Amino acid sequence: MFEKIINFISEKFINKIIVLFFIVMSGSVFVQILFRYCFHKPIYWSEELPRVMLIWLTFLGAGVAAKRRTHLGITLLTSKLSPEKQVVLQLIANFLTMAFLLVLIYGGVVMTILTMPNRSAALQMPTGLVYLAVPVGGTMMFFHLFNQTIKLVKMLSKQGDRGAKI
Repeated sequence: MFEKIINFISEKFINKIIVLFFIVMSGSVFVQILFRYCFHKPIYWSEELPRVMLIWLTFLGAGVAAKRRTHLGITLLTSKLSPEKQVVLQLIANFLTMAFLLVLIYGGVVMTILTMPNRSAALQMPTGLVYLAVPVGGTMMFFHLFNQTIKLVKMLSKQGDRGAKI
């Protein structure tokens, strides 16, 4: 059930948000270039909006990449290990990454709360909304990594059961 909810949110909802943010970001950059160089009248908000969209795209995209397991990984040494040792090493890496993500989420929440009263220069939106991308993306990554870790533990226990029977 937990996995179905996470998959629905990630695949249906977050992907649509990412596409929308990318379209808005690209459109506002295009409008800025058009107005700045063709009409010589730059639009005051068209530099800040793409920056905010890029920050959100980065953290939402990192969450999707965590789900798909497409983050960069170096497998030069791990590929030489036995499958059981690869799973154990992946579990250790997952636990360390989840610990880092908990620190990232906590720091992101603190920064969001601290900066929420401040307003951005051009858009006059709370700057805490920009920092909110950190805990949102970190939470997405954490849940996907947690789900993958549960699967690895189950896989390791099945391998252990087979080894005990032999």
